[in-house]
Amino acid sequence: MNLNLSNQQALYTQIAPYMQAMKNSMDLRIPIWDRIDVERKKDWVQWDKDPIMGLAAQTVEYFVKNFPDLVAYYVSKHNEA
Repeated sequence: MNLNLSNQQALYTQIAPYMQAMKNSMDLRIPIWDRIDVERKKDWVQWDKDPIMGLAAQTVEYFVKNFPDLVAYYVSKHNEA
């Protein structure tokens, strides 16, 4: 398989505003997330009334499954801080 990196800047330009919107939306959840226990967190990511949280969970699952070394790098980097 050949990875064609042409047109990546155009794709980035299209996707970046949506990623920022998702980050902004997720930032609103941090104060609540920090106060609830693990079981309620598990329920929240599966709750169909918060599709943004569900999308975030799907994104994390995708990266863990397909890019585990990248996830491990960022986890270890976070743990060092």
